[in-house]
Amino acid sequence: MKKDNSYAELTKAYARANKREKFVQSIYIDLLIQEALLKEKRNQIKRDIDQAIDQHDKKSFMKLSQKLIEIEQQLNA
Repeated sequence: MKKDNSYAELTKAYARANKREKFVQSIYIDLLIQEALLKEKRNQIKRDIDQAIDQHDKKSFMKLSQKLIEIEQQLNA
């Protein structure tokens, strides 16, 4: 015969599953926040690059371009 689980065992199993689900959700939320922050940083750097071009500031342009490459790599990882 098949042994039925007790209410206490079912409650514990549900709690464990719920805890795992919340953990996965928190990781997913953290990833979304990090991606949003990186995208905003990328947009700001692009605006700064445009400003450096307008001001003919080669040093800033080169520095910002390198930062943009690094952020793009993080976003594509």
